[in-house]
Amino acid sequence: METEIEIKFLFSADFEQELFNTIKSQQVISTKEQLLHNVYFDTSDRSLRKMDMGLRVRSCDNRSVQTIKTSGRVIGGLHQRPEYNEPIEGGRPELARFNSKIWPDECDIKALENELVPIFSTDFTRQTWLLEMSEATLIEVAYDRGFIEAKQDKKDICEIELELIKGDEKQLFILAEQIALLPQVRLSNVSKAQRGYMLGDQTEFVVKPLLESPLLPSMSIAQALMTNIQHGLRHIQYHENCYLESYQDAALNELVVGIKFVHQNLSLFKDHSPMLLKAPWIEGLHWLARSFSWLELHSDNQNLLNNKGYYLRKITKYKKLLKQIEQQDNSLPSQESICALLHSSRYCQFVLSLTQWLIQLEKNTFASEKSHEIKEFACQRLSEVWQSFREVLQNHGDNQLLAYQGLLEGNLLMGLSVANLFSHDDYFNFYAPWLDIKQGLKELSMIKIVDDFAEIETDKARQLDYFRWIKRKQESLSHALEQSKQQALLKESFWNEKLSD
Repeated sequence: METEIEIKFLFSADFEQELFNTIKSQQVISTKEQLLHNVYFDTSDRSLRKMDMGLRVRSCDNRSVQTIKTSGRVIGGLHQRPEYNEPIEGGRPELARFNSKIWPDECDIKALENELVPIFSTDFTRQTWLLEMSEATLIEVAYDRGFIEAKQDKKDICEIELELIKGDEKQLFILAEQIALLPQVRLSNVSKAQRGYMLGDQTEFVVKPLLESPLLPSMSIAQALMTNIQHGLRHIQYHENCYLESYQDAALNELVVGIKFVHQNLSLFKDHSPMLLKAPWIEGLHWLARSFSWLELHSDNQNLLNNKGYYLRKITKYKKLLKQIEQQDNSLPSQESICALLHSSRYCQFVLSLTQWLIQLEKNTFASEKSHEIKEFACQRLSEVWQSFREVLQNHGDNQLLAYQGLLEGNLLMGLSVANLFSHDDYFNFYAPWLDIKQGLKELSMIKIVDDFAEIETDKARQLDYFRWIKRKQESLSHALEQSKQQALLKESFWNEKLSD
């Protein structure tokens, strides 16, 4: 058995000469080029996928090797997964050749083998270079160009893989930092096999809401921090892939939710881990948040423009207003600029830096910390932030609530950070009215856009019409917000008196 430690990048062949120049600047021990044909097998009901296994037969230089990869993990662009390799004759897998210990006890190997069918194939040219780095470290760089094919559908492959052969893992990241400077490169948390299964099953990335972080009451605070940051990073990278395949605004919105979730966890854990705010990736996180600060305005604009301005239909002459909103929206960053950002060296370096930090955090010894302490910590922090927000609600009118929209969203994300430690029913019961308030504040921000245009409207009759509409909307919304606010303030905190559970 071997455990691969790899960093994977998606790349553009337009810039392969820059890649070659970067590699030539290193100490190259050897190089070679191969044509690889790989067929991936599973049963029709995906038995291997259900066991978190991947099986392929690779043909190269008139030899065949079957490989099975068992459950591993991906952090950012770092892939770690145990794999087993066995030479075979022909192109059909022979499962009995693998170590029997890899299979679940109840697994009938012969029956499983008889049900195997090809799911997809990959064909690519692989150029490899073996590099000698500092600290007696060897790293293999592989540059793959080709395609994935399933059911007559094809997807291109253009990837760079850095695999640690032996030595210091830090050297892997040092080399990765240089690769991250190349144009049109981004870290990949999706393997060729995952892309192949999606092609074979005709599935695609779909937008998903951020779920509760998978914390356990037995965790230490440091383990909880690591788990939450990984949870946020996965959400960011998943919706990065989703956006670049579909260009959906909803995918970009969820990517930003992931950014905010990571940022909120800085607030959650900063007092416990004072050095957290000095982590090397923090500046990149703030840059990324600033880069998407326009997205909420875009979302509000789109809501106002939907269905030919249906929301504004009771304004007598609203077509001019629609044109103004559309012009404002067209001035915001374009699809091309968003794609350029997600393929930029700066974004790639942010994800790489965060990945390396997470790996290092995991390696730190948590033995000095108490386990089972995260629940007490969560209760304390939730009490602090929600008490502060309740005071805001009680001391300010609804017309001032919009200024605290970000604070409410932060509190809701903090709830998602620790919700798994408590009763889900209690959690959802507590948050329901707060989510209603969040939706009401979203509508208030849409009304604010109309108010801004009303202020600069030179036609007095049209301006008066705008102001009347704004007043009606605000009065109606204020009543609904007040009801939700009163319900929210009466809810018992879901984290109170839970420490004995």
